[in-house]
Amino acid sequence: MNEAAAATEIKLAQMQISPSLPTPAEQKPEVSETPSPAPSSGGLGISPSLPGSSTPSISPSLPGTSTPSPSAPSAPANGGSNLNITITNPDKLPELPPGQHELKLVIQDPAMQKPVDSGLGFVEIFIAIVAALLIAPFVQREAGKWTANLNALQFVQKNGLAISAYLLIFTLGWIVFMIILPQLYMLDFSFRYNLTPNEIGGPNDVYTLKNYKYLIFGRESDSELFNWLHLEVFAKTIFASVIVTLINFLLCYPLAFFMAQSVRGRGQRLLFLCLLLPFWVNEILRAFAFKLIFADLGLINNFLMALGILDQPYDFLGANVALYTGLTYAYILLMIFPLYNAIESLDPNQVEAARDMGASWMKIHMRVVMPHAKPGIASGCTMVFMLTAGALAAPNILGGPSSLWFTQIIYQWYNTGGNWPQGSAYAFVLLISCIIFVRIMMRVFKVGLGDIAKR
Repeated sequence: MNEAAAATEIKLAQMQISPSLPTPAEQKPEVSETPSPAPSSGGLGISPSLPGSSTPSISPSLPGTSTPSPSAPSAPANGGSNLNITITNPDKLPELPPGQHELKLVIQDPAMQKPVDSGLGFVEIFIAIVAALLIAPFVQREAGKWTANLNALQFVQKNGLAISAYLLIFTLGWIVFMIILPQLYMLDFSFRYNLTPNEIGGPNDVYTLKNYKYLIFGRESDSELFNWLHLEVFAKTIFASVIVTLINFLLCYPLAFFMAQSVRGRGQRLLFLCLLLPFWVNEILRAFAFKLIFADLGLINNFLMALGILDQPYDFLGANVALYTGLTYAYILLMIFPLYNAIESLDPNQVEAARDMGASWMKIHMRVVMPHAKPGIASGCTMVFMLTAGALAAPNILGGPSSLWFTQIIYQWYNTGGNWPQGSAYAFVLLISCIIFVRIMMRVFKVGLGDIAKR
């Protein structure tokens, strides 16, 4: 039993290879009287000598040269190149089957190996030092002002230095690591080619406008001048987001005014509870609930056919009615709470004074309430628009067969297509469009980012 275990024991051997192959111009190996044929594909053939064998240990065969005979090995002249192989522990060489005396080695060309990253170079360090020297005077000059005004800040006086520092660091960390850096990485990725992981950082990893050109012009082989499919989906997404935002505002403004100016106490708390309870349900489940309500055999179609209004079910899903309704309801709280906070701070005496002077309800809201609630309106419209334009779950579930949302194309580029640079370009275009809308809303309502942040 022990003899069988010893026979099957794996024997290990270690080899240290130091290749130094000759160039064709340096030396031609001697050819013996009985040369062996060179391999047709080139390479290096090694015939190791096993313990107890009298044959030479190595017979090199270089590409394009004849194989020297084992009986007539030649040494390189004039200090030429050679192939040195050192075998340690020769007694532990693996036993080869009878008649087999070949050991295959693979020697990788050093030119094909990836260069080792040497870290920061002189140029990077020099640029960093120059930038630090340029910024240091400005920081030193402004640091005195910031230090002098730090204790005078109402925020610091109210919360204390420790809590204020914690909130400041947490906010800056959130903005930098969760918003700025991912967006900058996505921006850089959008200007890259779609390469394999092995090609990233190589000579083919360069900047290009190909991904943005594809969004506008499509493939070069396409017969049409523009990529009408994706451009139409993008325009439809922006337009539908604006429509959903307007519908949300028209629905939430009367309710917010009623909750802020007309209802107090228990009635107000009951309204808030009715608004919050449905949002305890997951967004995906709410979307499927809307799909069941607007389906061909859903609640609305059955009700309308029972009343005799419809003879056959209406395709609410194909007409995108379910999609717009689901998106409007999904972000209703993000519209109503900023409006409520802005209208609640309005003095009711201003409304009573305008009413006593004979102003109609339309004029009261257009000239008294809405001007006061401009920051809340801008904040609510901004959040609803951006979340609607970036929605994915509701369009996937409630969209009709022919409807397509721009985020669905981005999702396909990232997941189905596996083209992350193209998806990054599409996502960055959508981001820029949302930022432009925010700037337009700020210009229309004449508010700043500080006013929006307060709501």
